[in-house]
Amino acid sequence: MGRALKVRLTVPNPLSVQDLVPNFKNFGEDVYRALRDECDISIHEIDTEVSEFHVRGLHKREVRTIAAKIRKILEKHHWLSAVDVSEVSDDNAA
Repeated sequence: MGRALKVRLTVPNPLSVQDLVPNFKNFGEDVYRALRDECDISIHEIDTEVSEFHVRGLHKREVRTIAAKIRKILEKHHWLSAVDVSEVSDDNAA
């Protein structure tokens, strides 16, 4: 089974916070642009989900490196303080 990272907002009701969801989607689009050539990431998932998206198709040795890249992008979006990046099993792996 492959590895994946789940990137999610930790705010209980993100739709209740003004501009939080659009800003999270903008962050997700930056992550997509940075990682689309390295791993399996869906712009459709980023655009349709409200509070989370996945970065899939990772080898065990890549998980920390990719998570660090995501956190580095998150630093540029400093107003998004309630984001969690965690490893999950990749159920979509072939």
